[in-house]
Amino acid sequence: MSLYKDKFKTNSTRLKNWDYSSEAVYFITMVAKNRECIFGTIVDSKMILNENGKIVEKELLKSITIRKNWFFHNWLLCQIIFIY
Repeated sequence: MSLYKDKFKTNSTRLKNWDYSSEAVYFITMVAKNRECIFGTIVDSKMILNENGKIVEKELLKSITIRKNWFFHNWLLCQIIFIY
């Protein structure tokens, strides 16, 4: 019996027959539910991280040091504002 009865199960978006441990360039995108601004605010065209954003930044930087085969060419923590 599943603890959550598959309530939180999602279909995989991984490519079939792709070895994700192979050397390659990956783009990682994180989006909050309903595109809420939970990582900080923009002031004078600059992203000012709140506590959530600082946690993400800390964990990304930590990933570089604890995963010897990781290399971050560049990373950006930003917020996109949609005007409808």
